Order: sequence, then structure tokens, then C-alpha cells
Amino acid sequence: MRKAIEDVVTKMFVYNDEHNWEGLASVFAPEVKMLHLLEGNETEHVMTPQEIVSAWRPIMEQFQSVHHQIGNMLFRSMDENSATVTCYGTSTHYKADKSVWEVVGTYEFKLNRINNDWKIVDEIFKCKHQSGSIN
Repeated sequence: MRKAIEDVVTKMFVYNDEHNWEGLASVFAPEVKMLHLLEGNETEHVMTPQEIVSAWRPIMEQFQSVHHQIGNMLFRSMDENSATVTCYGTSTHYKADKSVWEVVGTYEFKLNRINNDWKIVDEIFKCKHQSGSIN
């Protein structure tokens, strides 16, 4: 069970980096609460998987390559139908002009078992620091 939950979290980052938009949508529940805290800019939304892809895709596709790396994954709670997992994350975004945007922070994911598959129902990202620019 633990491995299946870890795989869902890992797939979210890998599919994003690979621009595998169908795969990315597949890791999310039908409704996902997302809270992103980026240096004084707080955004909270309840979104469908398709809305998440539509929001993230144009941002990610402006970069020549994107690399997310996660670690220090901890299971904060887990039972047969739900889990809360935290991890550290860093992402490096490269543009063709050699400019780089790097973001480092922590994630908290809540996952539920839906039709025997683990799905992300809640994501909180807290930015610790970033350098460069998204533009």
C-alpha cells in the first residue's frame, strides 16, 4: 500500500516533467484542493484534473526542460482508504535562452483510495525560496 501511494506522488512530478498531460491528470481525484504558498502569494483552488492540466501546461511548455526532484517522504498518517504524505521538493526550469527558474519547498499530499486506485485529493506547496524568474 505504501509503495502504491509513493508511486502516485512520484508520477505527479515525473508526468509533469515529461509533459505527459494524460498521465498527470490520472493521479488526481475528480476534485482536488490545491494551496500554493509562494513568497507572499497565496493561491487556493478546488480544481478538476483537466483544470489542473490546463493551468500547468502553458507554464511548463514555455521551458525547454523541467526537472522536479523529491525526497524525505514521510507518511504522516495512513489507513486503508486515506493517507497524508509530506516531502521536500525542488524544481529546475530551463529556457532555451539559458535562463533558469528554481523553486524549493515542501509538499503535503492527501490521498484517498477511489475505486481501488490512490488519487491525490489535496496538495499544499510551501515555497521556501526561489531564484531566477518564471518570465
